Amino acid sequence: MEFCPRPELGRMDSEWAGRQKKFIHMKRLIFFLIFIIIVIFIFTRAPQKPSESVSTKFASEQEVKIIGYTGHAMEPSISRDGQYLFWNSLNDSVDTSIFYAKRLDNSNFQFVGKVDGVNGPPPHLDAVASVDINGNFYWVSTRNYPNIFENYQSGKFNDGAVTNIAPVGGDFYIKEPGWLIMDAEISPDGKLLFFVNAKFTGGALPVESDIGVAHKVGDKFVKDSNSEILLQNVNTKNTLEYAPSFSVNGMEIFFTRAQKNIGTYIYLSSRNSLDEPFGKPELLDIKGDLPEAPSISFDGKTLYYHKKDGEYYKIYKMARVP
Repeated sequence: MEFCPRPELGRMDSEWAGRQKKFIHMKRLIFFLIFIIIVIFIFTRAPQKPSESVSTKFASEQEVKIIGYTGHAMEPSISRDGQYLFWNSLNDSVDTSIFYAKRLDNSNFQFVGKVDGVNGPPPHLDAVASVDINGNFYWVSTRNYPNIFENYQSGKFNDGAVTNIAPVGGDFYIKEPGWLIMDAEISPDGKLLFFVNAKFTGGALPVESDIGVAHKVGDKFVKDSNSEILLQNVNTKNTLEYAPSFSVNGMEIFFTRAQKNIGTYIYLSSRNSLDEPFGKPELLDIKGDLPEAPSISFDGKTLYYHKKDGEYYKIYKMARVP
């Protein structure tokens, strides 16, 4: 007897086949959407770290203890005799003040208080201190800005106080609205000034910032005619460069580089003579959030900087590898 399937079974088989086709189609669509999401994620996610080579010249990170101080500590600077640590409170332009502490050892300092004479009444920003071997004290201040574009100040430091305060003169300022000196450091001998011209357009961060170098001529600083060439490997078009620190022999410059969606990183750039440009920067291997503002000690063995640790910015240091 020949077998004939029942009509209802044929209909069921046809419906099942249709459902299978729909399921396969949906499955393919889901896999395609997942693939698209993965591609978008790969090509749009922010890189976690810059691609430059990592330097092995500094290691052994330690927190710097400021005994008796509990606030934010940013923009560290060590006096050339190593006896004082200078820093400023949070860079909020509301009450940003410069403080100092006395050295107990390389990792521990005793808090003293604010540096007398340099901090204006709120709202104000007085920050980024540095001092040469003769006790000439320099810092960034917005006390007269924008009525006066010269927002870099100097005076004489002695026993916790600065006197004979006056704006630093020179042609290194960009005297246009929005531009100011955001960072700077005086060289140990007081003859060179590494400065940062930064342009602000209303936000907390600048839209442009580059490092330059000026020479002291009389009582003013004159921008080096080869400044752009000497720093051509340091400054870039698409990132912000700031917070320079210069070694005593002039062969190294430390600085911060920031880029949107990447973060801030500290770099070291070296050269073999004073006449040649600084070379390709090396990235320092510093873990943690927002490392900035390197400051090399007079003997070149210790690098100080700040980074965010929980709710506060704190000062850290690394030792040069022998």
